[in-house]
Parts: sequence; structure tokens; C-alpha cells
Amino acid sequence: MGGTILVTGATGTVGSEVVKQLSSAGQKVRAAVRSTTRADSSDKLKGVELVEMDYNKSETLTTAFKDADKLFLLTPGSSKAAEFASNLVTEAKKAGIKHIVKQSLMGADQEVDFDHIHLHRKAERIIEESGIPFTFLRPNDFMQNFVNFYGPSIRSKNAIYLPAEDAKVSFVDVRDIAAVAVKALTDDESSRHNGKAYTLTGPEALSYYQAAEILSNETGKKIGYVNVSEEVLRLGMKDMGVDDWSINTFAELFRLYRKGFASQLSSAVEEVTGKKPISFSQFAKDYAQAFK
Repeated sequence: MGGTILVTGATGTVGSEVVKQLSSAGQKVRAAVRSTTRADSSDKLKGVELVEMDYNKSETLTTAFKDADKLFLLTPGSSKAAEFASNLVTEAKKAGIKHIVKQSLMGADQEVDFDHIHLHRKAERIIEESGIPFTFLRPNDFMQNFVNFYGPSIRSKNAIYLPAEDAKVSFVDVRDIAAVAVKALTDDESSRHNGKAYTLTGPEALSYYQAAEILSNETGKKIGYVNVSEEVLRLGMKDMGVDDWSINTFAELFRLYRKGFASQLSSAVEEVTGKKPISFSQFAKDYAQAFK
């Protein structure tokens, strides 16, 4: 199956799914984590080679890249995301990495007034200028965010509280994002993905009202969507201890959603994987227990 693929952000929602699918395909994969002690206890990374890595410490990057062939580049949501990407690309060049697949963000190629998108585009440019063959994945909002972020309020209050109004979003399942990543990293004709940027969406654009209705149907419990003001969102996130950068990013994102930014549809998942993208109904069915 070729050389070792290094996956950064390996304990996250997408990174852990990329690791899982690469391993299932028989690929040699190395998962970069902050702490191997904590990661060892994770079911997501069982049986996978782990390496401790700090984006700011070059010696840990050198160790992580040793004998690696390709890189799945995923950095945490942070004002330093482009700096982290730069550190990874510098080390990738030293290590002779043959292909970088970067998880970016939908709209990174557009002139949008959103700092988070600008950081992703800055990181993309760093990769483009490195001379290393690359593929960019630009996914829309994840279906799994309904579990990871909205799950607590769904379980305790049967409701989702967001400032989205009736905006529609073409939510994408992280299993599809990972499937595209695996294809780009392992295809026998992987060169066909070189220089490509894939916008990844689900098969339909839904409002949060519609998403709540689908969740209700699949879980058997009545779940509603409550439109709240941006101020209420900010106060709620502050009470939860979320940092100011993340609060501002989330608020800016929903301003874009209300303008229709996230409603576009793409056929890239099916074009790359040969399978139709997972529907929100299927996601809700698969994760029904997480909302109870």
C-alpha cells in the first residue's frame, strides 16, 4: 500500500475518521497526537502507530515525519493555524513528503470577509509555494457538529440554539470527507488529484428547522430549532469558557450563513469516491443514540 501516511489532528472529528479509513484500507498510518498516553485510551486510534507532536516544536515534527511518505494536514482552529501549517510544510519539504492533502474550508478560494477562511487560504498558498504536490479539501459544516456541539442541548432541552434564522446549509458527513481524503492519498492514479481543490457538501441544503425535524423523525423524540440572537450566542459560549477568538469565529460564520454562503451544493464527493454523499437522514439514523 506504499509508505507511511502521517495524519495530523488525528484525535479530532475528521482526523480520527481519516485514520480509521486508512487503517481499514490496509494503509500504514501514523497518527500525530498531543499525548500518546491520552490517545492510547481512545477507541478511535486503537492499533495505530502514535507519535507525540507539537506544532511549535521542530524536534517533534522531525520525529513525526521520519520515514513518512505523505501527509494529511489538519491544524486546530486557532489564530495561529497558518503558522502551524507553515511549520508542517517546512518539515514536509525536509522529509521529502510526496503529497499533501490539506483539510481547508469551503469558500477558501473566495473573497469572503471571514478571518477563518483567510487563514485557510494563507495556509493553502504556503503549500502551493512549497512545490509539493497537493490536494485541498474544502468541506462545508459537518453533520457531526450536531453531536459534538449541539448534542448537549439536544439531550437536555430537546433543542438547538443558534443565530442562523432560516439559512440553509449543505451539511457534509465527516465520513465522506475522510473517504475523499483516503482516495486522494492512496489512489493508484493519485496524480489525478494533484493540484485539485474539492468543495465537499452533502446532497441537500437544509435549514436548522429542517435538520431538527429530520432528527426528530429518526430519534423518536421531538427536537426543535430555536433562533437566537448573536448576543445570546456570544454570552452562552462565554459562560461555557470558550475563548474570544473562537466566539468571534463562530459568530462571523453564522453571519455568512444568514447571507446564503453555505447553501451551495457540490458533486465532488461522488466524483471522487464513486458513491453518493451521505444524507442528513442517514446521519441522523446512524447517530440516533447520541441524541438520547
